[in-house]
Amino acid sequence: MSLTPDPKTTSYLNAMAAHILQVVHQLTLPLESEAQSNQQDSSPFCILLVSDHQINELLCQLLIKEHPNLVIDSLTLTEFEAMPFNKHYTLGCLVQPFYLNSESNTDKTQAKASVATYNTIAIRLRDLFAEQSLLLTYTPLSELNFTCLGYIAHPIETSDEVPDFVSWQFNLYDYKQRPDWLNAKYWANPENFDKYRW
Repeated sequence: MSLTPDPKTTSYLNAMAAHILQVVHQLTLPLESEAQSNQQDSSPFCILLVSDHQINELLCQLLIKEHPNLVIDSLTLTEFEAMPFNKHYTLGCLVQPFYLNSESNTDKTQAKASVATYNTIAIRLRDLFAEQSLLLTYTPLSELNFTCLGYIAHPIETSDEVPDFVSWQFNLYDYKQRPDWLNAKYWANPENFDKYRW
């Protein structure tokens, strides 16, 4: 049974889809230039979408409508937690589930996931499943914070009728491979390294 979201939720989903497409565009620019220089067909852009089933369905429709070449796999939070690692995606995207219309707000069938669940999903996306991870949340930063996991927060301001949300991003290729304390310039006497015994 498919729920039709109210206009407020539709504009919220449109804002999220626009942000995901913006990230996809930023990630495909280097891939397209590399494919043109190598004269090869580029592999399809694969997205793993993790959220509530209905939100996944609506977001997939919006994303495919704007970018038909996307390959999108969608899972619920519980399906993703139980899923073994079997495929690597270009973009892993977690959308924090929310109520699609005001009538379902009173219905408590949608249980709110715990912070530990979101942390587990963020870690699995970052470490196993995707080169770039994107987490879209509406919970305030004081309650749900992924900074300690290496994610960078980008608050997204929307129109007045739609609540703001936070985009958390982690790019595997922006990660610093060699910490500063391992660089020779931070050692006490790098020129004497392995020359003398004390």
